[in-house]
Amino acid sequence: MKIPEWISKELFDKSLKSFYKDASIEILSFTTKDAVPAGENYTSDLFRTSVTYVSGKTGKKDCISVIVKCGNEDGGVKQDIAKKLMIFEKEAEMFTKTFPAIYDVLGEDFTLCSRCLFATIEPHAVIVLEDLTKTGYDVLPRHIGFDLEHCFMVVEKMARMHAASVIMYEKDPSKVKHYSEGLYGDNQLVRDWVAAGYQAVIDACSRWPGYEKYGYKLQALGEEALERGFKAQKRRLGGFHILNHGDLWVNNMMFAYNPDGKLKDMKFIDFQMNIFTSPAIDLHYFIATSTKVEVKCESIEIILDHYYAQLIATLAKLQYSLERVPTREQFKKDYNYRAFYGLMGASTVLAFVKADANRKDASFENIIKDGSKEGFRYHAYNNDRYRKHMEHLLPYYDSFGILD
Repeated sequence: MKIPEWISKELFDKSLKSFYKDASIEILSFTTKDAVPAGENYTSDLFRTSVTYVSGKTGKKDCISVIVKCGNEDGGVKQDIAKKLMIFEKEAEMFTKTFPAIYDVLGEDFTLCSRCLFATIEPHAVIVLEDLTKTGYDVLPRHIGFDLEHCFMVVEKMARMHAASVIMYEKDPSKVKHYSEGLYGDNQLVRDWVAAGYQAVIDACSRWPGYEKYGYKLQALGEEALERGFKAQKRRLGGFHILNHGDLWVNNMMFAYNPDGKLKDMKFIDFQMNIFTSPAIDLHYFIATSTKVEVKCESIEIILDHYYAQLIATLAKLQYSLERVPTREQFKKDYNYRAFYGLMGASTVLAFVKADANRKDASFENIIKDGSKEGFRYHAYNNDRYRKHMEHLLPYYDSFGILD
């Protein structure tokens, strides 16, 4: 990946002086390389930079590793998606305004994500973040998915973030004004992507003995399938609403472990698709895209119970009136009502997750435009990994009656 010229000494000078609140810092040197392989990131370009600097106050030379996240300026679907969904405007808002407000609620010592050194939209969209790999965090192999222990930790953190956002919103509703649309913003590009995903699922079902009926049902819905998916993410009058992460697939969560290998902590990354609506959105998307097949088969209700218990416990600790929180039955009813959102995630993002990460043609363009048997779309929807998950998810979603 070509490194933009503006990833420069000046950028890191601004970033470190702002982060450390030390105007005497001088950048001595820096080296930049790709942060992730091709095929691992779809909406922005990521670079890892090692910066050597010295503080004029102390005379001490030091080094820091940072992640530089920037908008793709080469044209094409990646840039178009970023523009239409305003993903960098959202993420800059999250790090500079929303997270400080959330931490005001949860307490300074609670962390949900990496620290932000610098964020700006003009003249180039760029966000400079702490490199979590240097503090012991890493992503898990995306093809495998999370076991129940990892799922519990994710929904615990998810519930705390959701609960804090309820308090934040009630203190200042303007804090969520930028989060009316998430990943599936209702525009033509997203519609083309989702429609291509549904068609690919229909085609795949015709090749999976015993699963043809799900393809027939989805095909019979036609354009209605698009409308049901978009409707599932909308706020409802009088509903319980929180700030969703909006893009909880495997690569957007990083885990740390104790020396004995036991799970220690996790942090969220990538805040470009946040949406203020029902918590069922994060839950459906996470379950569809990030869990092991065994978890999908055996433990979805256990995960939902664990999330709900953590949400209630956090809100109670924050002294929020629990009379205003849905009962477990109401929560389940809302989750069921929004099941088409899970199917939409399974029909689009899950295919990317289970595809071969080494394919150079992994892109939105090729999902939308290339229907050939040699193309990325055919591979993504017809590999054994994807099929194993869909063999459970299709009857699961059908059990809600959403395909009728």
